[in-house]
This record gives sequence, structure tokens and C-alpha cells, in this order.
Amino acid sequence: MSHPPHTARSSAVFLLNKVLGEQRLMAELLASPAVQKLPAPERARAQRLASQTLRQLERADRVLAHHLRKPPPLAVMNVLRLGATEICTGGDAHGVVNECVGIISRHKTGQHLKGLVNAVLRKVAETGPQDWALLRVPRLPKWLRKPLVQAWGAPEIAAIEAAHLNGAPLDITAKADAATWAETLGGQLLPTGSIRLQQGVQVSELPGFDSGAWWVQDAAAALPAQLLRPKPGERVLDMCAAPGGKTLQMAAAGADVTALDISASRLQRVQENLARTGLQARVETGGECQIDEALARHPGLRTDTQALDLPGLAPQWKTQEGGLRLRPDYWPDLGGMDGFYMAVLRCD
Repeated sequence: MSHPPHTARSSAVFLLNKVLGEQRLMAELLASPAVQKLPAPERARAQRLASQTLRQLERADRVLAHHLRKPPPLAVMNVLRLGATEICTGGDAHGVVNECVGIISRHKTGQHLKGLVNAVLRKVAETGPQDWALLRVPRLPKWLRKPLVQAWGAPEIAAIEAAHLNGAPLDITAKADAATWAETLGGQLLPTGSIRLQQGVQVSELPGFDSGAWWVQDAAAALPAQLLRPKPGERVLDMCAAPGGKTLQMAAAGADVTALDISASRLQRVQENLARTGLQARVETGGECQIDEALARHPGLRTDTQALDLPGLAPQWKTQEGGLRLRPDYWPDLGGMDGFYMAVLRCD
């Protein structure tokens, strides 16, 4: 961009350009100045717009293909994708078109195509919503979908894709007294003790955020610490720790925690969450081990299957080697969960 983004939409385009053009991680980009300079509500909106566009990428491209002779440069295409997704999912066409034209007008190499952006999005506004409704649920990329179908089966992957389309739920973990916080925040207490909130709320404005009484953490991500049942004084290594939910859980239980992650920038969020909640842990950058490899290398090591006996966990979620594998299509009636794998190892 020739000028730093200043709105939720232009920041969303910035995110799309980095994710799709440079294969950057969304979680790392959210800490960049281009996003952080926005007020908190606009930062959240930028993330929602970018995430929604990425989830709907297949549909957006199919709708746009009716009005393009050939794909334009990526930066222009991403503006069109954002605009088409918004328009076809109920956004105000007039406002979307005007701002998308403004965004591309400030782009160094794409400003000469502002007329194309204007014309294409106006055509999308005429027929796009009807076309959109007839399109299939967007599929995972072929390189990823094929091995997953081989491993799990086509119906299961279709269910996962449908869960992806709906977007991730907003879950939190309370430091204590989850039932009371669920009532205070108007959330739903899940079978495993997490609290599910309505989408679209401004998290930082909710009661208990500033005091560190709770933190955002998907219900699936909250389970490893529950399986481990950490006790005061125990030493715990949290591998793949960012953004820090598991570390916070175990630190709150009194454990001596080391938070390890490969991404230094994502570990900054762990530090921020520790500071907000008043909890302590060592934070280090570094790789993780694989369960099967660890079991093969160390004959005295075993998985603790009894640790998996928690309320709300279905038997079919347990794996052959004694771990727990969670998928986005689990708990469909409650809104799904993150894909996650966990296992508890003990040494005889």
C-alpha cells in the first residue's frame, strides 16, 4: 500500500495481501502497526472481515469470475474478494463499493484499475447475492483436502469444511468460578467448563477483562491443562504455548510453567496475557516433540489414558496411541471447536 491503512476494510486488505501474497500468519500480522493503530473495535472488525473473506475465498472467486476476463494483480483481486464477500453476505453495497474503490486508488501499482474495481463490484451487487447462495460450501485446498479425506473420509471432511465456514466460536476460560462468569457475561457454560460468548462482542470492553479474571481460549485448547491436572509447585512445559491460554490455566493452578513456542512475535501475546492476569511463567522461544516419536525413543514412557476421562469428552475422540484428537465439526449443536491434539505422558 502506498499509504498506511486507516480503516477496518483497508486493514483487512492489508491482512489479505500478507496472508495470500507472502504466506504470513494472521496471528502475527494482528500485532503489526497497520492494524494496531486502529481503535479496538475497528481492529476486531478488520480481523473479522479478513477471516470471513479467507473462509469464503472459493465463493468470492467464483462470483468474481463471471465479471473478469482474467485475474487482476493480487492486491486488486484481494480488494475485489473483500468487497464481493461483504456484498454477498448482506453488506451495504454502496458503502462497500465506494471504499473499495478508495482503497485501490491509494495503491501504487493498482490505482489505474480503480475503474475495474468499481465496475466489477457494481455488477456483483446486482446478481452476486443470488449466485452466492447457490454455491457449495468452500473446500479446503486440494493439497490439504486429499490426505485428510484419505485419513478421515469425505463426509467427515465435508463436516469440517462446514464448521470452518461458520467461523470460530468465541470461548473464554475463567480463572475461577466459571458458572458465575457465564451468568455475568451472558455466555453459555460448556460441558468442559469453558464459557461460550456471542460473536461480535468487544472482548476488551467486557467485565473482568481488565482485571484478568478470564482470557480468550477455545474450548478445545482449554482441555490439555485439564487433562494434566497441574498441582502447586509442579514443573510444566507448555509447548506451542502462544497465545498463552494453557500457560495461564496451569499458572493459575500454581504450577511452575515454562511457555515454549516457535514464534517470538506470538509469544509477545503470552507476555501481555500474563501481565493482564497477574500470573507468572517463563517464556522461551524454541521446537516441539511428536508423541509417537517420543514413545518410540523412550521405552519407559507411556500415555496416561485415564487422564482423558473428563466430562463432555466423547469416546470416539480418543486416539489409538492414547491421545485426544479434536476436530472443528465436533459439538456441532454448540458451535464447534478448534482442531486440537493432546496427550498426557508419564514415565514409569
